[in-house]
Amino acid sequence: MILSPPQVYVEYKDLSKDEGIAEIQKDFIVQIIKSNKQNDTIVIDKIMDSNNDNLFIAHCIQCNLPNLSFNEIIYSTIKKNKNNFSSEYIFEIKNDTNNKITWKIQLKEKKKIYYLAAKQNISINSILNEKDIDILSCTTEESKCSPNHFYLSNKEAENSILNFKNKKSSNQIRVGQEIDPKWLSQEILIHTGEKTKVTYSPNRSLIIQTFGKSLSNAGRGETIRVQISDWFDKSSVLHPTGIIEGIVIAPGEVEYATK
Repeated sequence: MILSPPQVYVEYKDLSKDEGIAEIQKDFIVQIIKSNKQNDTIVIDKIMDSNNDNLFIAHCIQCNLPNLSFNEIIYSTIKKNKNNFSSEYIFEIKNDTNNKITWKIQLKEKKKIYYLAAKQNISINSILNEKDIDILSCTTEESKCSPNHFYLSNKEAENSILNFKNKKSSNQIRVGQEIDPKWLSQEILIHTGEKTKVTYSPNRSLIIQTFGKSLSNAGRGETIRVQISDWFDKSSVLHPTGIIEGIVIAPGEVEYATK
């Protein structure tokens, strides 16, 4: 089976109004693209209003041509700065008499990306659930499209919601603002007012269990206060009473923290 060479579509921006100079600018941009991809890559001008998966926006930031004699890129001078979907190239071109000028171009990959944002205002210490989380999208060519955590498909974003639900926010988040995972606690395993199982081991040979009501929210390994209920086995004289502190070990379960 013969594989077709890879294809890249390019939409050019800020080219010279002179058609002859614009064609030379395009040629240099194509050479830069091919220098970072397979040599047999086919670079195609984007057709207006067409949808292409492998599309780049090429901006001629500094593409001066004092005359048409400049015809060669000095590849050893190429410097590349990459930032997510955007790459900036600075390099020199020369003519037959070895005169040189510096060029700067930007290649921006045009993609639709997705991110998780607040569907409604979220207060500090709120525990997120599905009604708090929205999936928003933008295209990478937009100047304001710069989420810190993005997904390449809507399905991938949907699947990630599970990692955001049932976690407490340490920040106030506005409607439409991206939800940064670093603002979220670990998953909440016990909620305020929830029936909570308490395990107490006064010694290695004895394990006592009862139930109580949690007085706050907490995740695994965190200490929580629990109001012991009347269901405790009163035949044991070793049990703790009243409000106790326990370490969360599982959903709805704590281990009594002896002092």
